Amino acid sequence: MSTTNTQSLNFNSLEQGKFTKKDYTKELYDLLYKKPLSRRMVATELGYTDQTYMVTQFIYDWIKQGKAMVIGVIRCSRSGRNVEAITTNPKLFPKSNNNQLTMF
Repeated sequence: MSTTNTQSLNFNSLEQGKFTKKDYTKELYDLLYKKPLSRRMVATELGYTDQTYMVTQFIYDWIKQGKAMVIGVIRCSRSGRNVEAITTNPKLFPKSNNNQLTMF
């Protein structure tokens, strides 16, 4: 009978357990409030390299609810492509132009 503990000591998993979903969404919201970022760039800032699915659903829901908005196009520092710039800062949201709608 062996009494050796064969479980690995993964201290990173202990740290991730303390990072709740509420903390994660708050940090995501704050990052997008400070400056417009792409989905991939914000995922990298949160420590999820190449895991944009960690942020995509939250951002999609916020856009649908009006809490976030695509405000333009920026060059992604990770991929080098032109991508959507997303922000949660209402001061940066584009103003709607209702005058064109009333012309017709």
